[in-house]
Amino acid sequence: MIKKGRMLIAVLASAVLIGSLAACSGNAGNKTASNAGKESGVKLDIVSGKIEPAVTITTVRGEDPTAKFKNGETYADNVHTRWANDTLGVKIETLWTSPLGDGSYDTKLKLMLSGGDKLPDVFVSTQSNTTNMFLESGKVLDVGEAFEKYASPTWKAAMADSPKAWEPYIRDGKKFAIPILRQTMGTQSPIWIRQDWLDKLGLKAPTTVDELEKVMDAFANQDPDGNGKKDTIALDFGMKDAFIGYPIGDSSWIFGLFGAIPERWYPGQDGKLQYGSVQPGIKTALAKIKEWKDKGYIANDIALHDFNKVVQDVASGKVGILGGESWLMDYPGSLMLASNPTAMYAPYPLPEGADDKSMRTIGYPSAGAILISKDISEASLQAFFHYMNYLHEVFNQEDPFYFKGFQEGYDYVVRDGKAVLDEKQIPGGKIQTFKYTLTGNAVTYPSKQLEGTLRNAKGEAETNKDFVLGAPVGAVGPDDSNPLAGISVQAVAVISTQTDADVPEYFQGPPTSTMSSRNELLRKMQMDTFIQIIYGKQPADTFDAFVEKWKSTGGDAITKEVNEWYDSVKSVK
Repeated sequence: MIKKGRMLIAVLASAVLIGSLAACSGNAGNKTASNAGKESGVKLDIVSGKIEPAVTITTVRGEDPTAKFKNGETYADNVHTRWANDTLGVKIETLWTSPLGDGSYDTKLKLMLSGGDKLPDVFVSTQSNTTNMFLESGKVLDVGEAFEKYASPTWKAAMADSPKAWEPYIRDGKKFAIPILRQTMGTQSPIWIRQDWLDKLGLKAPTTVDELEKVMDAFANQDPDGNGKKDTIALDFGMKDAFIGYPIGDSSWIFGLFGAIPERWYPGQDGKLQYGSVQPGIKTALAKIKEWKDKGYIANDIALHDFNKVVQDVASGKVGILGGESWLMDYPGSLMLASNPTAMYAPYPLPEGADDKSMRTIGYPSAGAILISKDISEASLQAFFHYMNYLHEVFNQEDPFYFKGFQEGYDYVVRDGKAVLDEKQIPGGKIQTFKYTLTGNAVTYPSKQLEGTLRNAKGEAETNKDFVLGAPVGAVGPDDSNPLAGISVQAVAVISTQTDADVPEYFQGPPTSTMSSRNELLRKMQMDTFIQIIYGKQPADTFDAFVEKWKSTGGDAITKEVNEWYDSVKSVK
């Protein structure tokens, strides 16, 4: 039985330095890191991994709505910040905090920049438009040189797993922010199917489009929920505001069955980036979706379905098939189970589509950007890397309790020498301390952590090394408190068998000049056309006219600009 899945959910939902960091000799005085490499430098005094005296790093924090505190702690003073000071000699000073959920943090960052305020030494931005403002401001550090000089081999190796993560932060061939890596394996959709409905109707999971249609027909017309009413939704997805980007209700795999994905830039046969929404396969997909709607496989109000509506439909127990990330059974599946304990979704590989291929989106490789002030002192810059290098060194350890100093009593408790992760047994409740870190995220080494997840999916016995891989999120032992976590692991295993279907977003630059003036119009044209075709208000051939108008109304110019950006970042190492 698969037990381990807590690391995967927490991450997706996220050398011990003895001696001194590399530095030049001499006295830095009041020189700043913007002149790093040109100055005599600073040599920190590090004893047993601790900087003496402690060095301060100033920051600002977005308040994660899912973060919790106990024991009177705050972002400014908590078990992690005290550990960083006591163990590493890194004093994290939080200048201010503001809520992330309502956009207040993002607004305050912009005001800080526009008002000419002194920037904190290190801070995080998760919104691309705000990040771009800082990258263009001339007030943040060119971090490429500092990363090469001070980042540990382990951190560099983890970053090498996702080289494209740097691309949004490159300007004129230089890197102006450090990506916060995230695990992308699990962000793709398998096809989630109500296993209890398949079993009741004596059906097998579909492997082709024809078989998919037969299953949908049965789910729509053979009363799979047994209530004597024709009220089930065979296939659900989101399309209210966009067709791509819903973590639950993803439709990319549906379009991908017909050879194209809308609203995403990816290479064509000539190697140049093309916009998926205007590719021929979209026309075929729209015609098929209309057919499915006419047959009652899709809800009549599908144009109003967004993330929340799909979650509501799943919770009601009415949806047979949908796309979604690996944690779908944990949420909203758990809502469905609350009213129907025998209901269950199972993850399956995508059916074969056009030319025996399938396509789907995969998530962005970064969860945001670490920005460093151009005016950071050399000592604070080195202290930042000392801190981050220490966190990443967990991936070279054998001891799951590497972070025991700030996790025990929060992420877990130790009883009889073993970690207990059950929230009910942790005094004061379970707290995810990785949300207290300077970046608000757990350190990630995608390939190593995926190896551990796949070993678990195969039912192999968990070792200390597996628990070490879960240490960044406090998953340092077996956890049977959430049986749905094992399904997430199974989903990742299924997803990993079809990585050739994964289509990342290749354009990760700032909006081009034509995008800024025409994108809103072009997106409206697209949504209007797609909805008209799906609802039978216009024939599928209307798509051809849309493509020509899209190109002449700015699409061709945007395509040219996107490829100019793509060419500019491909050669950056």
